[in-house]
Parts: sequence; C-alpha cells; structure tokens
Amino acid sequence: MEKFYNKDDFLAKWSSGDLSEEQKETFRQTEDYKYYAAILEGTDLLEVPAYDKEKNFERVQQKMATEKKVVQFIPKWAYAVAASVVILIGYTFFFNQTTSYETGFGEQLAIVLPDESEVLLNADSELEHKKKDWENKRTLQLDGEAFFKVKKGSTFTVQTDNGSVTVLGTQFTVTSDDGIFEAKCFEGKVRVTKGNLSEVLTKGKAVRLVDNSFENWEFMADAPAWAQEESSFKNAPLSQVIRALEKQFDVTINTDKIDKNVRFSGSFTHSDLQKALRTVFEPLEIKFTFDNENTIDLVIE
Repeated sequence: MEKFYNKDDFLAKWSSGDLSEEQKETFRQTEDYKYYAAILEGTDLLEVPAYDKEKNFERVQQKMATEKKVVQFIPKWAYAVAASVVILIGYTFFFNQTTSYETGFGEQLAIVLPDESEVLLNADSELEHKKKDWENKRTLQLDGEAFFKVKKGSTFTVQTDNGSVTVLGTQFTVTSDDGIFEAKCFEGKVRVTKGNLSEVLTKGKAVRLVDNSFENWEFMADAPAWAQEESSFKNAPLSQVIRALEKQFDVTINTDKIDKNVRFSGSFTHSDLQKALRTVFEPLEIKFTFDNENTIDLVIE
C-alpha cells in the first residue's frame, strides 16, 4: 500500500496543519520525517511582509489620481506641434538624403544621373547629389575630377570648394583638388564661376584658376585623355601634375626641394609608374628617388 506521505498533496496538508493526530504521529515515526521537518524549519525563517488589501487599494487610487492630473497639464495643441515636428523631420530627411560616389587611387567610375546625364569620375574623387530633390535643384558637389556628358535640355551646376560650373546640354570636365580649379568644354557651352570671376567656355576652350585670376587656353580633343588611361596637360603648374601622379598611382611625392610653380606640357601613362615619372621629370631636369615603395623624393639635378 502506498504511504500516505508520498502523495503529492501531503506536504501542503502537513505544513498547513490539516493532518489528523494519528497521521502526524505515524509520520513522526518514519525515517523521512527529519528531512521534511528541516525543510519546514527553513521556510519558517523567511519573513513574508503582511499584505493589507485595503491600504494597497488606496495607494493605487492615489497614484492614478496624481498621474491623471499630470497628463492634464499638457495642452492638446502640444500634440499637434509634436506631430508637425515629426512630419518636418521626416520631410527634411527624405529630401536631404545624399547619393555619393567615390573612387580610390587609380580608379575610375561611370555614373548615370537621374536625368540620364553621364559622368566619368576620375581617380581619388568624390561626387554627390540629393537624388530626391534632383528635379527642383540639379546641383552636384565635386571633390576631384570628372567628365560630364549632360543630356540635351538639362540644366546643371557642378559646385566645388574652388568654384562652380553651370551648363546646358554639353560635355565638359571639372578639376577641383587641393587649390586646383580647372574646366574644359568639349561640346556646347559652360559658364565657370569663382567669386566675382566668370568665364563662358565653348568647345575647345579651357580655363584654370591661377593666383585668383583665370588663365585661358585652347585644346583639340573629344574627351579627356585620362578617360583613355593617360593624363595630359598644357602649360600646367607642376603642382597640378604631381597631384595627378599621386592620385593615379597612390604615392606621396615630396616636393620640398623643387619649384612646384614650374610649368609642364605633355602627358603620362597610367599603366607604368616608372615611365610616368621619367616622362614628367626628366624634361624638367628633376631627379626622383624612391624613399620607400610609396614615397618619392624630388631634387633638382
């Protein structure tokens, strides 16, 4: 026969005093009694706070009343203002999202703009615009060099830290980097602006900012040379040529011992660093040496 103290509800009855005297006495005679007694003594040591239902109900009522008064201090119009702020933030975020493109050293990237105009981004350059607001404000921010083929009928402004170029259905390049600002028009017409300076370029015309004034020249080409893996210059300051070398080959060229204002006309290949260096510096009688794999020192021979 199963022992009565092995049943599931035995401990509950025993601890609550619901066992008969005969059952209690029988249980005391068993080997298991001392273990169950130890458990019961342990539970007696735990202090359970008294629970006053009426007092706690009053406390809850008081808290609810206090919270209700606080809510009433917020006027209804404040919620409308908050909603308007949320809408304004969402609108600003939506229309100010910027689309960015960038290239590393020696890289080029072809880009199609929302109006189907085309851009070829040269090495180590960055271009960005606000895509959602493109129809109302066709403005691009350029850091570096890019070739633009603007779709016929599209207006366009390229802004840089050194000046801006505004166009109407044309092809042109803009270079803006480390104080360098240059524009070439391959087709159509562009307006180049820097502060109070303004110049209109037509096909085959180019302009460069030198000492806060525009320097003009002409060229014969249908596209920039760098689009065919070669950089070409006409009477350009050597500093501009050196910057182009650094961006194409990911090198640093030390110029402390040379005159960076010397002019250079010619071109260099993008496929061979040694050949490019010889092409640029040998005609100018400038010696180059490698301080390490990515650092080049220049000195006058």
